[in-house]
Amino acid sequence: MEFRILGPVEVRRDGAEPTALRRKPSQVLAVLAVHCGRRVPVDRLLDLVWGEDLPPRARKSLQVHISALRGAGVPVTHQDAGYVLRAEPDQVDALRFRGLTARAAVTADLDHRRDLYTRALALWRGTPLAGAESEPLRAWLCAPLEAHYLATLEAAIDTDLALGRHAQAVEALTPLVAEHPFSENLRYQLMTALLACGRRTEALRVFQDVRRTLADELGVPPGPQLRELYREALGV
Repeated sequence: MEFRILGPVEVRRDGAEPTALRRKPSQVLAVLAVHCGRRVPVDRLLDLVWGEDLPPRARKSLQVHISALRGAGVPVTHQDAGYVLRAEPDQVDALRFRGLTARAAVTADLDHRRDLYTRALALWRGTPLAGAESEPLRAWLCAPLEAHYLATLEAAIDTDLALGRHAQAVEALTPLVAEHPFSENLRYQLMTALLACGRRTEALRVFQDVRRTLADELGVPPGPQLRELYREALGV
């Protein structure tokens, strides 16, 4: 059995279509999944699932949602005023994602490192808990996962640059820069890749665009790393 939260929450069994869950059971499962094998106190579950919108009969509602998970075959047990998902970390996509990226970060072999990043990124299906977020879960779980995902993309592209895969890096970076226009690191990577491909004019245009964006929207200039790369591109 696999528990997937990197996108819409799903329970997947070998050879079967994934089971989609209703919103509140999905939220409960997400919390239990990232703590799999460990007890999550009831009060912690209530806080992360409902936050300040705690209903009067929240504990009873939680029991109903736990029953719904059990009805879907999810192995949840009660333990010491809390609940435990009886599963291994490899059964949870978010934990596999973190494990693969941690291994990649300390792997010296560039091809193997890129393979680990590729396997990690393949687990990503979209916004974590898509359609089932709560404000507490958004801050505690979804936003950190999204930040980790972007950092993983950047690390994978750094590996491509180190391997000399500059054209592939340009292809990957172009939509990312459009999606994250304030990311100076993505702009730096794109300029580096373009320069390595002999596309100096386009690299200079990337700098001019980010300088304008940062000035217009944030009132700040590009950082020293980008400015130095710009000077190198100009041959100054």
